[in-house]
Amino acid sequence: MPRQNLSTWYELPLDPPMTDLIRLTAGYQREDIENVESELLTLGQQWQHQLDNGWLQVLSLRWEGERFNIGNDEKGTSTLLLPGAGYSKIHADSPLDPSRGYRLQFDVTGSHRAVLSDVDILHVNALVKGLFTLAGKHRFVGRFQAGAVATNRFSDVPPSLRFFAGGDQSVRGYGYETLSPENENGVPVGGRFLMVGSGEYQYQFADQWRAAVFVDHGNAINDLNDPLATGVGIGVRWISPVGPLRFDVAKGLDREFGGEWRIHFSMGPEL
Repeated sequence: MPRQNLSTWYELPLDPPMTDLIRLTAGYQREDIENVESELLTLGQQWQHQLDNGWLQVLSLRWEGERFNIGNDEKGTSTLLLPGAGYSKIHADSPLDPSRGYRLQFDVTGSHRAVLSDVDILHVNALVKGLFTLAGKHRFVGRFQAGAVATNRFSDVPPSLRFFAGGDQSVRGYGYETLSPENENGVPVGGRFLMVGSGEYQYQFADQWRAAVFVDHGNAINDLNDPLATGVGIGVRWISPVGPLRFDVAKGLDREFGGEWRIHFSMGPEL
């Protein structure tokens, strides 16, 4: 399997217990995807608090130890102490299958060589998703994600903190995490920036069933002027008791980025 993950956590409820808590976490992940091999050990603590304005705040502190090998060209180990802050807000008229709503999410983490870390990093990621329905049958879904990493030495940034695009939740019509800058041997090594957008139209043709057409556009890049990849496709949505199941057939339009016909399957709420 390309990714194996083992994690555990312990939660201490705060007041109010439905939204506020302290979570202690530990995990191990091994990944071997498109010539990128990585072993990652994490230990951390999170403090989750619901703000009065409806935003969910998560303050965190985690330690990461990672050993990586990118196409046998970049090998190294990384030790980082990463304080972070995340803010998210979801507004929807149903938790499993909303007809309208939005999701906003912003996360920032960083490390500094003066505090138990091998490299200076500032890592920022933002996500915006929205949907609305017309006449009960016509649904429009949009998504935009952007990210950036600033560092004094990018070659020491581990793969888990670099940006990759492509796959079911990114740009369909391309392989999972295959979109990124490449080294001189043609191996995807991850980018400094991420820009991905998606637009989708769904039509409900029967109870619990919808047809979909979509276009995705984006890439992981090192320069904001670098070209982006485009994928288009059609799909079917089944609204199961545990949320939508999505089956898509997509065509990547940019052959130079590895675009081709691909089948994608995913599940979970739209937001």
